[in-house]
Amino acid sequence: MKFIKYFFLMILAAAFVACDDDENLGESNIVVETQMNEIDQWIFNNLTEPYNIEVKYRWDDTELENKKVLTAAALDKVLPFLKTLKKSWIEPYEELGGETFVKSYIPKLIILVGSRNLNNDGTMVQGTAEGGRKVVLYQINEFDPEYQSSSKSFLKRMLHIMHHEFGHILHQAVMYPDEFKLVTPGGYTSAWMNVSDEQALNEGFITPYSKLDVDENFVETIATILTNSNDEYEAIISRASASGQEILRIKEEIVVKYFADIWNIDMYALQAHIYKVIQEMDLEEVAGE
Repeated sequence: MKFIKYFFLMILAAAFVACDDDENLGESNIVVETQMNEIDQWIFNNLTEPYNIEVKYRWDDTELENKKVLTAAALDKVLPFLKTLKKSWIEPYEELGGETFVKSYIPKLIILVGSRNLNNDGTMVQGTAEGGRKVVLYQINEFDPEYQSSSKSFLKRMLHIMHHEFGHILHQAVMYPDEFKLVTPGGYTSAWMNVSDEQALNEGFITPYSKLDVDENFVETIATILTNSNDEYEAIISRASASGQEILRIKEEIVVKYFADIWNIDMYALQAHIYKVIQEMDLEEVAGE
């Protein structure tokens, strides 16, 4: 027993001596990245410095739902996607609404996630917004500039999300007219996912999701106008019944007037400009800039 006790004390003493003799324990295995890579530099030069936008593309589970199975954005997808997003979303708003407007109201934090965000009920979350500041975009790894047609369709879905979430920011800053709330006050439901496109249109709602509540109705109207050409938008409206079309036109008129009166933006001009940019855009060329 004495031997064991003595042996333990010898080891303890040796440990203290070793620590005392060698205060410098060598380089840490923890690597702290202090230099910006190519992605960081582009984000800083093109989004952070001019617009005060932070982009998180590295995995950060503090920003995401812990109950969901998600994956990080692939590094080779980040810049191509951000470049096309800037050209087709930020720049048109800046041209039609002005630099001050964009800098004042654009989301200040964009988080990119590589995978889809699936719900238990079979629906899919393509994007979320929080507090008028933060926007999370999913499915980034599905963006591939080499496939122009499919990637433009993907970009259109992402732009719908950005216009939708930006619409929330705008109406949180300056509320839309109360008359919009009175157009279809009894048509809202939490079971919107069970509503078909045709049923929604016939009831005067531009998308099934617009039936969730009046705020979603307002911003879905914004997003649908801005992510479609005038001809495409008219084709959507034409699918509704006569009564549905009448209601949709009332909502459209309120939204367009809101943009003109509050933000001094011609919504139809913005719609045409965004469509023109997307149609003329060579995704591979933009991604390589």
